[in-house]
Amino acid sequence: MTDATKTLTLLVQRQLDAITTGNGAFLETFLRTAKAAGFRVRVVFAPWHAFGNRPFASVHPRLRALIDEIVWDGTIEAGGRYWSVSPRIWVRFGIRLVHEIMRRAGLKVQWRNYFGRPMPTAEVRAMARAADRQPSDLTIAEYSSVGPVLDQLQHPTRKGVFVHDVLWMRARRYREKGLAFDFYETSEAEECDWVKSADFFVHASANEMEFFPPQFSPHHMVWLRPVPPEFGDLPTEGKAEVVFLGTTHAGNVDALNHFLKDIWPIILKRQPDAVLKVAGSVGDAIEPSLKKSPNMTLLGRIEKLEDIGGSHAIGIAPTRLATGVSIKVAEYLMLGMPVVAYPLAMEGFGGRLDGMVEIADAPDAFANTIIRLLNNKTEREKLSDGAPARTREILSNQEVADFLTREASLKPA
Repeated sequence: MTDATKTLTLLVQRQLDAITTGNGAFLETFLRTAKAAGFRVRVVFAPWHAFGNRPFASVHPRLRALIDEIVWDGTIEAGGRYWSVSPRIWVRFGIRLVHEIMRRAGLKVQWRNYFGRPMPTAEVRAMARAADRQPSDLTIAEYSSVGPVLDQLQHPTRKGVFVHDVLWMRARRYREKGLAFDFYETSEAEECDWVKSADFFVHASANEMEFFPPQFSPHHMVWLRPVPPEFGDLPTEGKAEVVFLGTTHAGNVDALNHFLKDIWPIILKRQPDAVLKVAGSVGDAIEPSLKKSPNMTLLGRIEKLEDIGGSHAIGIAPTRLATGVSIKVAEYLMLGMPVVAYPLAMEGFGGRLDGMVEIADAPDAFANTIIRLLNNKTEREKLSDGAPARTREILSNQEVADFLTREASLKPA
């Protein structure tokens, strides 16, 4: 697919069939950046972990178009899918089917989540052997939990880690908020040990780059900026309204329910005609007691996000639970929307978007800011004016492309 003299091998232990999730969008951005830097991209999948609880998997077409070669040992490719020939995967699938029957019968069951879970030694070695079959300038583990594979590599290569989330921090934040989670809970010491062989790091969050791993040279770390999609023409007029955009994941679900419970009533008390529109699948996860919140419209999935953009629409990010970077903030800005956010939603941008977003640190302040913007067209337009162009410039990943090229030049002889 690519006539390139440099090769980048990416080590993956999850399925890549979705692109609407944060890690799917960031992986697409990373692969596009690698291709722009002139790399041939090779993906080596974990033979067991990457299947999770299903014996079949696929790669999203947009990701597949950016990958030159897929190596997935222990599989047969048929019908656009990869099928595992491992008995252990089929046993897992059988257990999942039993759990699904139990769930439909009203019983509470929980499937085993393989996200961030360490792989067994045999699988680590199998991935290393697969990676070593072909020389690679860069070999990068996607997520720190894949880092142990780097320890086993035999051929000369420059070793890196693509850090979507710092996993020990993710678990700690879930616990602090009292939220249940089903992924593997690691410690800082364990996660640091996983990545001890890495020569460089690509971070999806600018603030996490500052502390993970500790005391690592900043010259061999880089921030991969989120690249929100380009949008078409935006509405120039419309009634002032509030918009929450998001998919169904814990951070979005917590933020929306918190807004409806703790902030929206304050706004309605002072401005009874205020309107809230919820776009995306996150609307499906609203708590039952909040489903009939006044003046709220659930739009579901929207084909053209431009339809909810423009300076009259105030994008909100009342984020209380986050690791990585809040892509929705960048999407709001690219949609020409004034934005109100909690400080946590901005951490992942490392200060790059300072001055472009209204920050409020508590429910009352958040409500006050929204009410002020609902009633001030001039201020909304000032925040919106030129936001897409400035966001596009700030979130350019040319620095990352240059970084990967530089790291490849340091490959051992």
